[in-house]
Amino acid sequence: MMHRWLVCAILFALGAGSATAFARRTHTAGSASAAQPAATPQPPKTYHLQRHPVVALTFDDLPAAGSLPPGDNRVRILTTLTEELKAHHLKGVYGFVNAVSLPGDQDAQQALRIWLAAGMNIGSHTWDHPSLTDNTAAFFEHDIALNEPLLAQFAGNRDWHWFRFPYLEEGDTLAKRNDVRAWLQSHGYRVAQVTLNFDDDSWNDPYARCMARHDTAAIAWLKQSYLENAAEFLRVGREEELTAFGHEVPNVLLLHGTAFTTLMLPDLLKILHQQGFRFASLPKVESNPIYFQNVNAALKNGGSLPNQYLDSRNLPYPPLTEEPYDKLHNLCR
Repeated sequence: MMHRWLVCAILFALGAGSATAFARRTHTAGSASAAQPAATPQPPKTYHLQRHPVVALTFDDLPAAGSLPPGDNRVRILTTLTEELKAHHLKGVYGFVNAVSLPGDQDAQQALRIWLAAGMNIGSHTWDHPSLTDNTAAFFEHDIALNEPLLAQFAGNRDWHWFRFPYLEEGDTLAKRNDVRAWLQSHGYRVAQVTLNFDDDSWNDPYARCMARHDTAAIAWLKQSYLENAAEFLRVGREEELTAFGHEVPNVLLLHGTAFTTLMLPDLLKILHQQGFRFASLPKVESNPIYFQNVNAALKNGGSLPNQYLDSRNLPYPPLTEEPYDKLHNLCR
């Protein structure tokens, strides 16, 4: 059997081709011709996952992520979120900031101060969350630069030079991708890549609507489906790494600082513990060599680091149950 690092090197060397980052693909055989017998069905691939994977938690869209349920505020959310993180001895967690919400918003300002006073860190998520796919590199770089004065003001001596691409879109052309990466490097940034993502923010707006309607049955479904989706995509994300890299890597989990994810964090941490995860900091996790690789491909829809490798190399995704987007969209309307 080939050594797993050799397998990984071969995968990296394969030619790039574009595909949709978040369309988890399943492949089925076409109909057999009369002259050729149908292929023998193959058993499902067996994935051998590590017993004790490592993960760094990160939170996007601080300090004002998602809709607010009636009567809620950003101070309450980030106070609760940081208290839960500290209860699990998680310090130095990175929250990625869109500073557009800060000027003139005392609630957002105080919420960010609470996050930092609790021992957490901040990085850049651009000024107002533009899509790189929909904009020029020059526009995008200017939007990052707009974020810097307030990041520096709030972060003080903390290292805020970590950058998270909005929508995980790193460039739909190679020219755009390389331009922005060069700009980030010249301004001292590291890209905070993601390996695990289950679109946790998709549950927040339905939660705010259902809270406004006092629909307890709908809220119960939101809680259950959120946890089921999280468990599914944590497993699948790790399986994607085996296909993309030939082995698992230390993980970065993308979450959002929303009211609903804050509510669900205790149960989400239980799932992580049940799957054997150990926690580490973002800088520690992304010191792994895999995070210094460049997929070197133009991908319109972006995605996690394993998604980028799978799509650019036309590699198969593990089977999974898709997120209930239609029901989330229509719930409590």
